[in-house]
Amino acid sequence: MNLLISQQQVAELAFRAPDFIAPEAIPESTILAAQQKFIKPVFGDLYDAMLTRTTLAEFTSEYVAPPLALYVKMLMLPSLAVQSGAAGVVEVTGKNLARVSDERLRAAIARLRGDAAALIRRAVEHVEADPTRFPEYDPRENILNRVSTEGGVILPKCRMKNVE
Repeated sequence: MNLLISQQQVAELAFRAPDFIAPEAIPESTILAAQQKFIKPVFGDLYDAMLTRTTLAEFTSEYVAPPLALYVKMLMLPSLAVQSGAAGVVEVTGKNLARVSDERLRAAIARLRGDAAALIRRAVEHVEADPTRFPEYDPRENILNRVSTEGGVILPKCRMKNVE
């Protein structure tokens, strides 16, 4: 599998204490799914270059790995909650397990999505500030430049032509 981030990096970046999870518990397939869902649609051909060009390793590590790790965690949360036990979705509070509401789970996922989106915008700004360093990137292909999400609804961005 061609991954932009390792299981170890995901564990270090997204599952710090008290959320620690062993790197081997992070499926590589989830990392690949996060790349395909959240990174490739933003970076287009630059995504493919990140997988193959070692000169992009620093950019990938500094700008792409942090949001990617959060996206992986976001994808994993529902399955981690289900695996918590027969009590359903649980939260560890000291030695006690308490049921976590669906609302709290949705809020945690929304927070992760928001944080990851802010970090991915930071990466895009970095790329767009130095187009000669990232010739594979085409801002017209960046899904963030074509659609927006409002209240969970995906909306096309309208481009107004100059009207006189």
